[in-house]
Amino acid sequence: MIIAVALNPAIDQTVEVDHFHEADTNRVLAIRYDIGGKGINVARALKEIGCEALATGFAAGQRGRMIEDQLLDSGIGCDFVDVPGETRTNITILDRSTHRHTQLALAGPLVSDAAGIALRERLRRRVRASTWLVLAGSIPPPGDAALYVELIRMADERGGRSALDADGPIVEAVLASGVRPTLLKINEHELERLLHTPATGEAAALAAARQLHARNRVERVVVTLGAGGAVAVSPEGEFVVTPPDVDVVSAVGAGDAFLAGLMYGLVKQQPWQQALELAAAAGSAACLTPGTLLCQGADVWRLLPGAHAERLATPAGVG
Repeated sequence: MIIAVALNPAIDQTVEVDHFHEADTNRVLAIRYDIGGKGINVARALKEIGCEALATGFAAGQRGRMIEDQLLDSGIGCDFVDVPGETRTNITILDRSTHRHTQLALAGPLVSDAAGIALRERLRRRVRASTWLVLAGSIPPPGDAALYVELIRMADERGGRSALDADGPIVEAVLASGVRPTLLKINEHELERLLHTPATGEAAALAAARQLHARNRVERVVVTLGAGGAVAVSPEGEFVVTPPDVDVVSAVGAGDAFLAGLMYGLVKQQPWQQALELAAAAGSAACLTPGTLLCQGADVWRLLPGAHAERLATPAGVG
Protein backbone atom coordinates (compact mmCIF):
# COMPACT_ATOMS: atom_id res chain seq x y z
CA MET A 1 0.00 0.00 0.00
CA ILE A 2 1.18 3.52 -0.80
CA ILE A 3 0.06 6.47 1.31
CA ALA A 4 0.86 9.82 -0.32
CA VAL A 5 1.09 12.54 2.32
CA ALA A 6 0.39 16.11 1.20
CA LEU A 7 0.89 18.38 4.19
CA ASN A 8 0.55 21.49 2.04
CA PRO A 9 -1.64 20.75 -1.01
CA ALA A 10 -2.53 23.46 -3.47
CA ILE A 11 -4.60 24.58 -6.38
CA ASP A 12 -2.08 25.01 -9.19
CA GLN A 13 -2.70 27.89 -11.57
CA THR A 14 -0.64 27.60 -14.76
CA VAL A 15 -0.31 30.73 -16.91
CA GLU A 16 1.18 30.28 -20.39
CA VAL A 17 2.94 33.08 -22.27
CA ASP A 18 4.77 33.10 -25.59
CA HIS A 19 7.94 34.77 -24.26
CA PHE A 20 8.25 35.61 -20.57
CA HIS A 21 9.73 39.07 -20.01
CA GLU A 22 10.63 40.22 -16.51
CA ALA A 23 9.51 43.70 -15.46
CA ASP A 24 7.26 44.00 -18.51
CA THR A 25 3.72 43.23 -19.62
CA ASN A 26 3.21 39.59 -20.63
CA ARG A 27 0.17 38.57 -22.68
CA VAL A 28 -1.45 35.42 -21.36
CA LEU A 29 -2.13 32.76 -24.03
CA ALA A 30 -3.78 30.16 -21.80
CA ILE A 31 -4.60 29.54 -18.17
CA ARG A 32 -5.61 26.37 -16.34
CA TYR A 33 -6.29 25.22 -12.80
CA ASP A 34 -5.38 21.80 -11.38
CA ILE A 35 -5.28 20.28 -7.94
CA GLY A 36 -1.69 19.91 -6.87
CA GLY A 37 1.08 19.78 -4.35
CA LYS A 38 3.71 17.04 -4.57
CA GLY A 39 1.82 14.44 -2.54
CA ILE A 40 -1.37 15.00 -4.54
CA ASN A 41 0.55 14.76 -7.80
CA VAL A 42 2.19 11.49 -6.77
CA ALA A 43 -1.19 9.94 -5.96
CA ARG A 44 -2.66 11.11 -9.28
CA ALA A 45 0.30 9.85 -11.31
CA LEU A 46 0.19 6.49 -9.56
CA LYS A 47 -3.48 6.16 -10.51
CA GLU A 48 -2.59 6.87 -14.14
CA ILE A 49 0.16 4.24 -14.13
CA GLY A 50 -2.14 1.67 -12.59
CA CYS A 51 -1.48 1.65 -8.86
CA GLU A 52 -3.85 2.63 -6.06
CA ALA A 53 -2.65 5.12 -3.45
CA LEU A 54 -4.33 6.81 -0.52
CA ALA A 55 -3.96 10.60 -0.43
CA THR A 56 -3.84 12.23 2.97
CA GLY A 57 -2.60 15.36 4.71
CA PHE A 58 -4.25 18.66 5.58
CA ALA A 59 -7.17 20.26 3.72
CA ALA A 60 -8.37 23.79 4.42
CA GLY A 61 -11.42 25.70 3.22
CA GLN A 62 -13.30 25.43 -0.05
CA ARG A 63 -10.16 24.69 -2.06
CA GLY A 64 -9.44 21.78 0.28
CA ARG A 65 -12.91 20.39 -0.42
CA MET A 66 -12.25 20.86 -4.15
CA ILE A 67 -9.10 18.76 -3.89
CA GLU A 68 -10.90 16.00 -2.00
CA ASP A 69 -13.81 15.99 -4.47
CA GLN A 70 -11.56 15.79 -7.52
CA LEU A 71 -9.51 12.99 -6.01
CA LEU A 72 -12.63 10.99 -5.22
CA ASP A 73 -14.05 11.67 -8.68
CA SER A 74 -10.79 10.25 -10.09
CA GLY A 75 -11.14 7.10 -8.01
CA ILE A 76 -8.39 8.04 -5.57
CA GLY A 77 -9.11 7.40 -1.90
CA CYS A 78 -8.41 10.23 0.52
CA ASP A 79 -8.39 10.83 4.26
CA PHE A 80 -7.52 14.45 5.01
CA VAL A 81 -7.49 16.28 8.33
CA ASP A 82 -9.58 19.44 8.09
CA VAL A 83 -7.79 22.57 9.27
CA PRO A 84 -8.92 26.22 9.51
CA GLY A 85 -8.05 28.73 6.82
CA GLU A 86 -7.80 28.23 3.08
CA THR A 87 -5.70 25.93 0.91
CA ARG A 88 -3.02 27.84 -0.99
CA THR A 89 -2.86 28.63 -4.71
CA ASN A 90 0.46 28.16 -6.52
CA ILE A 91 1.13 30.10 -9.72
CA THR A 92 3.32 28.73 -12.50
CA ILE A 93 4.38 30.93 -15.42
CA LEU A 94 5.18 28.75 -18.44
CA ASP A 95 7.26 30.22 -21.27
CA ARG A 96 6.20 28.36 -24.42
CA SER A 97 9.29 29.42 -26.36
CA THR A 98 11.78 27.92 -23.90
CA HIS A 99 9.54 25.45 -22.00
CA ARG A 100 10.94 26.95 -18.81
CA HIS A 101 8.62 27.59 -15.91
CA THR A 102 8.73 30.02 -13.00
CA GLN A 103 6.84 29.07 -9.86
CA LEU A 104 5.34 31.34 -7.22
CA ALA A 105 4.66 29.15 -4.19
CA LEU A 106 2.46 30.42 -1.38
CA ALA A 107 3.04 29.35 2.21
CA GLY A 108 -0.32 27.74 2.96
CA PRO A 109 -2.59 27.89 6.04
CA LEU A 110 -1.31 27.76 9.61
CA VAL A 111 -1.47 24.20 10.96
CA SER A 112 -1.74 23.59 14.71
CA ASP A 113 0.05 20.96 16.77
CA ALA A 114 -3.34 19.31 17.36
CA ALA A 115 -3.82 18.83 13.62
CA GLY A 116 -0.38 17.23 13.37
CA ILE A 117 -1.23 14.84 16.20
CA ALA A 118 -4.52 13.95 14.50
CA LEU A 119 -2.74 13.16 11.23
CA ARG A 120 -0.12 11.01 12.97
CA GLU A 121 -2.80 8.98 14.73
CA ARG A 122 -4.70 8.39 11.49
CA LEU A 123 -1.56 7.20 9.79
CA ARG A 124 -0.50 5.06 12.73
CA ARG A 125 -3.67 3.01 12.27
CA ARG A 126 -2.92 2.48 8.56
CA VAL A 127 0.83 1.89 8.36
CA ARG A 128 2.02 -1.72 8.43
CA ALA A 129 4.92 -3.75 7.05
CA SER A 130 3.65 -3.57 3.47
CA THR A 131 3.18 0.22 3.53
CA TRP A 132 5.20 2.89 1.74
CA LEU A 133 4.68 6.34 3.29
CA VAL A 134 5.47 8.98 0.66
CA LEU A 135 6.24 12.35 2.23
CA ALA A 136 6.35 14.87 -0.58
CA GLY A 137 6.45 18.64 -0.71
CA SER A 138 6.57 21.63 1.57
CA ILE A 139 5.36 22.01 5.13
CA PRO A 140 2.68 24.60 5.96
CA PRO A 141 3.36 27.34 8.53
CA PRO A 142 5.03 27.29 10.97
CA GLY A 143 7.12 25.07 8.68
CA ASP A 144 8.58 22.79 11.34
CA ALA A 145 10.15 19.67 9.79
CA ALA A 146 9.46 17.81 13.05
CA LEU A 147 6.24 16.43 11.58
CA TYR A 148 8.15 14.71 8.78
CA VAL A 149 10.60 13.40 11.37
CA GLU A 150 7.80 11.97 13.48
CA LEU A 151 6.08 10.36 10.49
CA ILE A 152 9.31 8.70 9.30
CA ARG A 153 9.97 7.44 12.82
CA MET A 154 6.40 6.14 13.09
CA ALA A 155 6.74 4.29 9.78
CA ASP A 156 9.95 2.66 11.06
CA GLU A 157 8.27 1.64 14.31
CA ARG A 158 5.34 0.10 12.42
CA GLY A 159 7.65 -1.83 10.10
CA GLY A 160 6.79 0.31 7.07
CA ARG A 161 9.03 2.22 4.67
CA SER A 162 9.21 5.89 3.82
CA ALA A 163 10.11 8.01 0.80
CA LEU A 164 11.01 11.68 1.23
CA ASP A 165 10.82 14.25 -1.58
CA ALA A 166 11.30 17.75 -0.19
CA ASP A 167 13.44 20.85 -0.46
CA GLY A 168 16.97 21.01 0.89
CA PRO A 169 16.32 22.70 4.25
CA ILE A 170 13.59 20.17 5.10
CA VAL A 171 15.84 17.24 4.18
CA GLU A 172 18.69 18.78 6.17
CA ALA A 173 16.48 19.06 9.27
CA VAL A 174 15.21 15.50 8.88
CA LEU A 175 18.72 14.05 8.57
CA ALA A 176 19.96 16.15 11.51
CA SER A 177 17.24 14.58 13.68
CA GLY A 178 18.75 11.13 13.31
CA VAL A 179 15.88 9.47 11.43
CA ARG A 180 16.40 8.19 7.90
CA PRO A 181 13.86 7.74 5.12
CA THR A 182 14.17 4.51 3.17
CA LEU A 183 14.32 6.52 -0.05
CA LEU A 184 15.34 10.12 -0.67
CA LYS A 185 14.39 11.67 -3.99
CA ILE A 186 15.68 15.19 -4.58
CA ASN A 187 16.32 17.38 -7.62
CA GLU A 188 19.59 19.18 -8.29
CA HIS A 189 18.31 22.60 -7.14
CA GLU A 190 17.03 21.15 -3.87
CA LEU A 191 20.32 19.29 -3.51
CA GLU A 192 22.28 22.55 -3.72
CA ARG A 193 20.14 24.01 -0.93
CA LEU A 194 20.80 20.87 1.12
CA LEU A 195 24.57 20.99 0.57
CA HIS A 196 24.86 24.82 0.66
CA THR A 197 27.12 24.56 -2.39
CA PRO A 198 26.73 24.26 -6.17
CA ALA A 199 26.04 20.70 -7.32
CA THR A 200 25.37 21.05 -11.02
CA GLY A 201 25.70 18.13 -13.39
CA GLU A 202 25.84 14.38 -13.26
CA ALA A 203 29.24 14.02 -11.58
CA ALA A 204 28.43 16.42 -8.73
CA ALA A 205 25.01 14.84 -8.20
CA LEU A 206 26.50 11.36 -8.09
CA ALA A 207 29.13 12.42 -5.56
CA ALA A 208 26.45 13.96 -3.36
CA ALA A 209 24.24 10.87 -3.66
CA ARG A 210 27.19 8.69 -2.59
CA GLN A 211 27.67 10.87 0.47
CA LEU A 212 24.01 10.75 1.44
CA HIS A 213 23.95 6.99 0.97
CA ALA A 214 27.15 6.14 2.84
CA ARG A 215 27.88 8.93 5.32
CA ASN A 216 24.25 9.84 6.05
CA ARG A 217 23.09 6.21 5.85
CA VAL A 218 20.15 6.77 3.49
CA GLU A 219 19.44 3.41 1.87
CA ARG A 220 18.33 4.72 -1.54
CA VAL A 221 19.17 8.16 -2.94
CA VAL A 222 17.93 9.44 -6.29
CA VAL A 223 18.87 12.87 -7.69
CA THR A 224 16.84 14.01 -10.70
CA LEU A 225 18.54 16.26 -13.24
CA GLY A 226 15.65 17.41 -15.43
CA ALA A 227 16.34 16.64 -19.08
CA GLY A 228 19.66 15.15 -17.95
CA GLY A 229 17.88 12.20 -16.35
CA ALA A 230 18.89 11.08 -12.87
CA VAL A 231 21.54 9.38 -10.80
CA ALA A 232 20.87 6.85 -8.07
CA VAL A 233 22.88 5.17 -5.33
CA SER A 234 21.50 2.13 -3.52
CA PRO A 235 22.57 -1.27 -2.13
CA GLU A 236 22.24 -2.57 -5.71
CA GLY A 237 24.90 -0.15 -6.92
CA GLU A 238 25.21 3.21 -8.63
CA PHE A 239 23.10 4.05 -11.68
CA VAL A 240 22.87 6.76 -14.30
CA VAL A 241 19.33 7.05 -15.67
CA THR A 242 18.71 8.30 -19.22
CA PRO A 243 15.12 9.36 -19.95
CA PRO A 244 13.26 8.82 -23.22
CA ASP A 245 13.62 11.65 -25.72
CA VAL A 246 10.40 13.68 -25.93
CA ASP A 247 9.27 17.07 -27.22
CA VAL A 248 8.60 18.94 -23.98
CA VAL A 249 5.28 20.73 -23.60
CA SER A 250 5.69 21.45 -19.89
CA ALA A 251 8.03 19.97 -17.29
CA VAL A 252 5.76 20.97 -14.40
CA GLY A 253 5.10 17.92 -12.23
CA ALA A 254 7.69 15.75 -13.99
CA GLY A 255 9.56 15.12 -10.75
CA ASP A 256 6.36 14.01 -9.03
CA ALA A 257 5.56 11.62 -11.88
CA PHE A 258 9.14 10.30 -11.66
CA LEU A 259 8.62 9.51 -7.98
CA ALA A 260 5.27 7.86 -8.74
CA GLY A 261 6.93 5.59 -11.30
CA LEU A 262 9.64 4.71 -8.81
CA MET A 263 7.04 3.89 -6.14
CA TYR A 264 5.11 1.73 -8.59
CA GLY A 265 8.23 -0.28 -9.36
CA LEU A 266 9.09 -0.76 -5.69
CA VAL A 267 5.57 -1.75 -4.65
CA LYS A 268 5.39 -4.23 -7.53
CA GLN A 269 8.78 -5.57 -6.38
CA GLN A 270 10.49 -4.85 -9.67
CA PRO A 271 14.29 -4.91 -9.75
CA TRP A 272 15.71 -1.51 -8.81
CA GLN A 273 17.02 -0.92 -12.32
CA GLN A 274 13.57 -1.49 -13.83
CA ALA A 275 11.95 0.78 -11.24
CA LEU A 276 14.36 3.56 -12.21
CA GLU A 277 13.51 3.11 -15.88
CA LEU A 278 9.78 3.25 -15.17
CA ALA A 279 10.38 6.40 -13.15
CA ALA A 280 12.21 8.01 -16.08
CA ALA A 281 9.40 7.06 -18.45
CA ALA A 282 6.79 8.54 -16.13
CA GLY A 283 8.76 11.77 -15.73
CA SER A 284 9.10 12.10 -19.51
CA ALA A 285 5.42 11.32 -20.02
CA ALA A 286 4.55 14.23 -17.71
CA CYS A 287 6.49 16.55 -20.03
CA LEU A 288 4.00 15.79 -22.82
CA THR A 289 1.05 17.31 -20.96
CA PRO A 290 0.30 20.98 -20.20
CA GLY A 291 0.38 22.44 -16.71
CA THR A 292 0.09 19.95 -13.86
CA LEU A 293 -2.12 17.59 -15.84
CA LEU A 294 0.68 15.08 -15.14
CA CYS A 295 1.35 11.92 -17.08
CA GLN A 296 -1.00 9.76 -19.08
CA GLY A 297 -0.66 6.04 -18.36
CA ALA A 298 -0.54 5.10 -22.04
CA ASP A 299 2.37 7.52 -22.58
CA VAL A 300 4.32 6.01 -19.68
CA TRP A 301 4.20 2.48 -21.03
CA ARG A 302 4.81 3.66 -24.60
CA LEU A 303 7.95 5.55 -23.56
CA LEU A 304 9.31 2.87 -21.22
CA PRO A 305 11.48 1.09 -23.86
CA GLY A 306 13.33 4.38 -24.40
CA ALA A 307 14.37 4.72 -20.75
CA HIS A 308 17.69 3.24 -19.63
CA ALA A 309 19.31 2.83 -16.21
CA GLU A 310 23.00 1.91 -16.49
CA ARG A 311 24.69 0.37 -13.50
CA LEU A 312 28.08 1.96 -12.86
CA ALA A 313 29.51 0.25 -9.81
CA THR A 314 29.41 -2.79 -7.58
CA PRO A 315 26.82 -2.67 -4.75
CA ALA A 316 27.79 -0.39 -1.91
CA GLY A 317 26.57 -1.15 1.58
CA VAL A 318 25.17 1.51 3.83
CA GLY A 319 28.09 2.73 5.92
